[in-house]
Amino acid sequence: MLSLIKNSLSMAIKPHTLENLLNKIDRTEKEYFDSNMIYVDSIITLKDLVSSQNHCYKLSIPGYTSTNSRSLSILSPLGSELIGRKVGDEIHIKENGKLYWFRIISVKNKRH
Repeated sequence: MLSLIKNSLSMAIKPHTLENLLNKIDRTEKEYFDSNMIYVDSIITLKDLVSSQNHCYKLSIPGYTSTNSRSLSILSPLGSELIGRKVGDEIHIKENGKLYWFRIISVKNKRH
């Protein structure tokens, strides 16, 4: 699990991957606000469907993540998959040959 969030700033981003991420962010900003949707700065609770543990993160842009908090960069594999997703969605991530499987349990946003 830690490999998904560590060193997200140092990972190499392929141009098409970055373009897809920016398009997802742009679409979420243009749509009407949905309190169940994940945006940059959302606080997300995920259930690891393999270990049955819950994890809470704040989705952040690079440079605004903190090692003291549970920040998750939008450039990390998990962070990039979360943009635009909603409560109840399941996420499958393959990292270094290992499969991670999560369900979005809750989303908290600052917008009203």
